[in-house]
Amino acid sequence: MKVFHKVIDTCLNVLATVAGLALGFLLIAICYSTFSRVVFRNPMSNLIEYSAYSLIYITFLGAPWILKQRGHITVDLILEMMSKKKKYLMNMLTDIAGSLICAVVFWEGAVVVWSNIREHIKVMDSMGTPQFLLIIVIPVGSLFMIIQFLRNAAEDYHLWKAGEN
Repeated sequence: MKVFHKVIDTCLNVLATVAGLALGFLLIAICYSTFSRVVFRNPMSNLIEYSAYSLIYITFLGAPWILKQRGHITVDLILEMMSKKKKYLMNMLTDIAGSLICAVVFWEGAVVVWSNIREHIKVMDSMGTPQFLLIIVIPVGSLFMIIQFLRNAAEDYHLWKAGEN
């Protein structure tokens, strides 16, 4: 099981690195486009398309890593009034619910990706990008979210079993 966790952790780190690189590219591209528009009167025409595409990738590739760090925003007003054992139970239930929601997103995303591949659907942009290249990140990111939610649920379960009231 340790090998499995190590492989998943490595995958999450790679996904987060790709998301970070995409964010860095986006920042540099926007700065350059602004500079070239003002100085050279020649803006990058495809930048808006690249920006939209990169935001999808940043979101779905970075989210599993953030979930691993437990960095997502939580509303813990009610949890703060509970005992540790009840907190772990609530976190476990939330993790299970999150994994189920991500399973639906994964399935639907995979169906759409497969349909786009099969029917050769292209995005109506200046580059004629195959649509599956833009949305394949949704089932990939959702799959890793499912895995991480289940890992978090298992961790919360062990803490709940060992916790005090």
